[in-house]
Amino acid sequence: MVKGLNTDDINWQGGVPTAMRFDDVYYSRENGLEETEHVFLCGIDAPSIWRNSPHFTIAETGFGTGLNFLATYKRWMESGAKGRLTFISCEAYPMSEHLLAKAHADFPALRSFSKQLRAAWPPPAAGFHPRYFEGGKIQLLLLFGDAAHSYSKLSASVDAWFLDGFSPAKNPAMWSDALFDQIARLSKPKARFATFTAAGFVKRALEQRGFDVRKTKGYGQKRARLVGTMNAAHRAAPATSWSEWTALPTVKTGHDAPVTILGAGVAGRALAGALTRRGVETALLSGDRPSASRVPAAVLAPGFQAGPQPTTDFVTAGFCHASWLPAFKDAWAPMRGVELYASTDADHKRYARILELLGWDKNWVHKTENGLMYPRSGSLDTHMALNALYRGPIEAATIERIEKTSAGWLLVGDGIQHETATLVIAAGAGAAHLLPGVEHLGLTARAGQIEMLEASSTTGATDTMPAMPAHSLAASGYITAATGGMQTLGSTFENYTGDALRDPAPSKAATSEILTKIKTEFFVPIKQDALGPAWAGIRAATTDYMPLIGPLPDWGAAASQYALLAKDRKITGLGPMTYQKGLYVFAGFGSKGFQQAPYAAEYLAAHLAGDALPMASNVAAYLHPSRAFIRRLIKSSKA
Repeated sequence: MVKGLNTDDINWQGGVPTAMRFDDVYYSRENGLEETEHVFLCGIDAPSIWRNSPHFTIAETGFGTGLNFLATYKRWMESGAKGRLTFISCEAYPMSEHLLAKAHADFPALRSFSKQLRAAWPPPAAGFHPRYFEGGKIQLLLLFGDAAHSYSKLSASVDAWFLDGFSPAKNPAMWSDALFDQIARLSKPKARFATFTAAGFVKRALEQRGFDVRKTKGYGQKRARLVGTMNAAHRAAPATSWSEWTALPTVKTGHDAPVTILGAGVAGRALAGALTRRGVETALLSGDRPSASRVPAAVLAPGFQAGPQPTTDFVTAGFCHASWLPAFKDAWAPMRGVELYASTDADHKRYARILELLGWDKNWVHKTENGLMYPRSGSLDTHMALNALYRGPIEAATIERIEKTSAGWLLVGDGIQHETATLVIAAGAGAAHLLPGVEHLGLTARAGQIEMLEASSTTGATDTMPAMPAHSLAASGYITAATGGMQTLGSTFENYTGDALRDPAPSKAATSEILTKIKTEFFVPIKQDALGPAWAGIRAATTDYMPLIGPLPDWGAAASQYALLAKDRKITGLGPMTYQKGLYVFAGFGSKGFQQAPYAAEYLAAHLAGDALPMASNVAAYLHPSRAFIRRLIKSSKA
């Protein structure tokens, strides 16, 4: 759990914030912006160092108020750089938006940049939080948690470091051997660093890890500071936090490595948008296959557990990312907010526990008489959201099968043959008939039905219709806020044994189930004759309710390679997973596609583009396509 800072944790001395925990200032009392420019930007020779770089990555060891990021953002834009910037920073004690605004007020030259940062600021949820600005030209990756632990879970190649924790004497954890090890692991040959300190043990630690270090003039009253460059012979060690069977393959990146995505629902479009922002040539193919993304409206209701789970970081980061996402800006129902209803005393206790565990401020979640309110969530007009996620061309093509070729993969369908080196199957339930070895994925088809009401009939109670809430409600069922003149009621979630390539027809039994949920959970009795047309579709889900994201294994090779796990679950040294070269799966989001796919798309797009991965390695393991296969082997072990 990450502890967010509030007013009681900060002491303002002469207008400068001081961390009470460390008794140290966040930036110089003389001039914080000048200090950043002198110590860090000049320390790495910016903007000259990035002038000719198509993609430059800076990593930082303490985000604080975000001053270094904001100054770098400003300098990057003013420099006329043609490439992209990725700025990675960790923070164990994130400030609240209110505290950030107070700190940022001292820097009017950064106003336009700091306003965007605060609008994108996540709650203090442990894990990785990617954000982007300027249409993706500026990428920010926030790592909320302990610095050494967070960086040990990161996959990245860093061009320059800003070492900016509080004073080594007051915050030794930010200058530990464990963190220096990660800095060395993630650094490119010739990577530069800059820091405000000239402490001898810092100099020695960096030298021991391959940096050529020198002292230079400090800022203000500080006589000296350290700068340096990683030895050209340095080769970054592989990410040790990936298990053998989750380690990702090396990919060819750049404009000459196009990616084809099959499936133009929320998953496919989110991925196409994320790749396009990274300059990756992308072809998006659609067709007449069923897609749960065609549902008329979607409600973003987070299903947080009343205790930490291995997948908690993914669920929270996905929800926070979707709540901010620029592509959803105009698609939200005018009335924001999702209220989770508690039906029993046990539900109220569970929600109270969730509220305690989250530790978020009232801008993100607060208690209500009925349960919990998430004011930044809401309901989406899915048609608007899908169109905004990806604005490029979509080729209509019904693909019957895929074939492996010497160059990659051939997609064959009705009047089309499309060849590509890299193929991502994002076709929802339709992926099952395309992917080799689909039985190893745990992918299932789930039928779902919703009911619709005209919004004009929901403004108040009548003789035939009870008053409806203006904001969205959720429990096991839901009521969306009005979008496109309609409110939707949902939904069912049942095994589908019919034709997975054809949507099911609405049923009276499903209608009855939905109306029963609405009445018992939200106390809103609705008669069937008040309903408009129903919608039914197929969702792609998995047996463990987590999506499938990543490269598809070569199942035959994997069965041979990892066979010993069936005898000894603790055995190691079996080597990295063997994959179907250039074939990926991006499916299985169930009813959470609009809530989770945009964040998941940032992760897969970053891998395909060679960017820093915006998901911790241990979290990504729970989404890996081979997880069910490996679990079955381990479960059969007697050791």
